[in-house]
Amino acid sequence: MNANPQETSRRRWMLATIALSAIAIFALTALLINIGERKQEARNPYYRVVDLNDTISNPAVWGKNFPMQYDLYLRTVDMQRTKYGGSEAEPHSPTQADPRSVVAQSKLEEDPRLKTMWSGYAFSKDYRERRGHAYMLDDQTFTERQQFNPPGAWLNCHASMVTVYNNLGNRDIFKGFDAVNHMKYVEARQYAKHPVACIDCHDPQSMQLRVTRPAFILGIRTLKASQGVADYDVNKMATRQEMRSYVCGQCHVTYYFQGSTKQLTFPWTKGLHVEDIMRTRMNTR
Repeated sequence: MNANPQETSRRRWMLATIALSAIAIFALTALLINIGERKQEARNPYYRVVDLNDTISNPAVWGKNFPMQYDLYLRTVDMQRTKYGGSEAEPHSPTQADPRSVVAQSKLEEDPRLKTMWSGYAFSKDYRERRGHAYMLDDQTFTERQQFNPPGAWLNCHASMVTVYNNLGNRDIFKGFDAVNHMKYVEARQYAKHPVACIDCHDPQSMQLRVTRPAFILGIRTLKASQGVADYDVNKMATRQEMRSYVCGQCHVTYYFQGSTKQLTFPWTKGLHVEDIMRTRMNTR
């Protein structure tokens, strides 16, 4: 006996509806599970092997939680010229005063005119091609520019300074910054253990980007004040995109040592460009 065509069609429709409902329920369940997993990842964005805080400056310890990032950090020892810059390694005979066995190429040897142009200035004694962050502290420590007896604030952009400032300032980085400003480099260098590292740009608990250099915090505040923004706090008021520039800009920047205290200062009081300074002078006449 043949089934009723209408009944067959109804059954097929019901089966299709059930199947589609099951698929929809499965998809919705998967979506909710995925959302839950992402929320959990947001609470714990990485696997904690060690607990980090502002007393740990050694990047190798941070690397236990972030092995891939630490591997990239270690690769800054590579020395090769690329289309983006870089330098080639040159052998160096270690001495008691300078134990380095490899150095970057000398720009003074490549262009001797620089010695005359910078006569009396520290760069006339030693100026080399740039190389990776891994070398930044040693290259500053052993450069021949040391004969000019630089101030302690010179460490600001070459060493991991968070623990240095905290220790010297009794957990107040501005007091620690002031203490370093009053030191000579050879004295302040004893407190620095590592080149710029993870702690200098990341909060040890949340891993959020942060600015840790008092000179930049003060400099950007004066710049914002000149633009009509009062009491600017870079770590609270900067956008994420701005912070991605600021964490690098706190070191990759031009500065000077102000007055007898040799405080490291960013010259941004009247703006960032010569035109800004000239415009301010014209308006004050």
